Amino acid sequence: MRFAVLLAALVPLAASAEPLQHVNVSAFTLSADTTKPRVGVPFHLIVTLRLRQRVGDVRNLQLPLLAGLELLGDERNTSGSPQGTLYREIITLVANGAGSLTIAPATFDAIDARDGKAKEYASNAIVLQVVGPPSKRFAHAAEVVARVLLSAGVGLVVLGAALLVLYMRRSTRAPVAAAPEPPAVEPLARDRLREALAHLQADPTRGGAMRARAVLYRMVGAADGETLGDAMQKAKRTQPMLLDVLPAVERAAFTYEADLGSAIEHAVETLERAAS
Repeated sequence: MRFAVLLAALVPLAASAEPLQHVNVSAFTLSADTTKPRVGVPFHLIVTLRLRQRVGDVRNLQLPLLAGLELLGDERNTSGSPQGTLYREIITLVANGAGSLTIAPATFDAIDARDGKAKEYASNAIVLQVVGPPSKRFAHAAEVVARVLLSAGVGLVVLGAALLVLYMRRSTRAPVAAAPEPPAVEPLARDRLREALAHLQADPTRGGAMRARAVLYRMVGAADGETLGDAMQKAKRTQPMLLDVLPAVERAAFTYEADLGSAIEHAVETLERAAS
């Protein structure tokens, strides 16, 4: 899986591609207004790209393949400020079947204004757990399996007897030591989590979320200009307790206005669990 680290390899340019823009990427995030959408109920996927330069429009941004989802609408907004450009795309989707669904990163091709090299940036991926009745295909498969098991009743009895004998033989062996529990959150890490939580509780706005994000990024050693994908990769190696916290705070920092209150509430709850 590719993440938004500044790739050293040059990106080959297709003859038909639009000219690449000279920019610095400061944030590139893929999020959803719910991680547990319901079958048949619309939800939103949010792509957020923050650039240090002001540009009139954002080109060469590609959405991931949305397999298993039905597209209902797509809204794009680009706004400029003294800090640069904020691009946000809100995609309305609906899932047609229950189960786990992974959405790959969005990508953005641009020329890094710092070194003049063409690069491909990528957001984080996200995993959704779609809730609802199984699809018709799954239901049919389950029915077929049930019939096969029913017709093989005798075979199951024999198999059960064999498993019982195997279990009795294994029970005479020396017990195996249980796996050790995962280490608790270190006191210093807990202090940093509480610091991030305090920012968000004292200022439950996008600004508070940005300050909480900065604390978390420092915890994993993410440098200025690195994005959520980079921070997640670093957290896997050094701060695994942040794997749920980082996406929640990132959503609160960059989501669209109508989702901001819900996103901040979710970020606070996630930080509270992690810091406890």
